Amino acid sequence: MEHIQINRKKIEQWLAEGYDVLQEGKLLKIEGDLPEFLAQFDDEAEPKTYLLKELVTWPEEELKKL
Repeated sequence: MEHIQINRKKIEQWLAEGYDVLQEGKLLKIEGDLPEFLAQFDDEAEPKTYLLKELVTWPEEELKKL
């Protein structure tokens, strides 16, 4: 995925397209249990896997840091 500026509008577009997760700069559509998928990354010191439904609630300033 090319480097793009992440903002709330872009995240809403991704959600509308059916994406669930942003992982290391790649959009993923998760088949199956989403909480189970995310649980495998709980031990990461620095999260690189983000749930789009959560990101859409972040302040714009924080989104710019991703």
